Amino acid sequence: MKKVIVALSIGMLVGSSTMAVAATSQKVQATLANFKIIVNGQSKTVTSDQLLYKGNTYLQLREAAKILGYEAKYTSASRSIEFSAKSQYQADWVSLIDLSASNGYQVALKGDSADVYNVSKNLKTILSINANSLKENEEKIVADPSGKTIRYKKLQGSLVLNRGDLKKAGLIQ
Repeated sequence: MKKVIVALSIGMLVGSSTMAVAATSQKVQATLANFKIIVNGQSKTVTSDQLLYKGNTYLQLREAAKILGYEAKYTSASRSIEFSAKSQYQADWVSLIDLSASNGYQVALKGDSADVYNVSKNLKTILSINANSLKENEEKIVADPSGKTIRYKKLQGSLVLNRGDLKKAGLIQ
């Protein structure tokens, strides 16, 4: 009889701790969907379903990187996710966001214009880039104050500058 009581006690103890853990974990209710993904007017193929949760759509990070032309790499030791350009062609160009974030430049719209960007450092304008009616992959040239030319274009919807030209002008390392 003692064995039965001990077994029942252990069973109730395990059962109640399982219930306590289940009660403290959050449940998320989401819906699976499969949307057509379009990037710069081109339809992209995705292999995973998207999640709909509270009015937001979620796509796997690796898949999102792939359709935007990047590779995603996860490093478990540092719990970090790294994005890198898939091709050398993309690595040859620097977006305005990356230029400002990694090199200390400020990028701002010039006046009321939505298509002219001023790139400055220490309150001194270094480049004024006119992207008015710039088409995808159309390349234009802008000169820095010393007269060195820097090519720019629209690549996958973002305004990008040629990395080699920026290096030659001494604007990046």
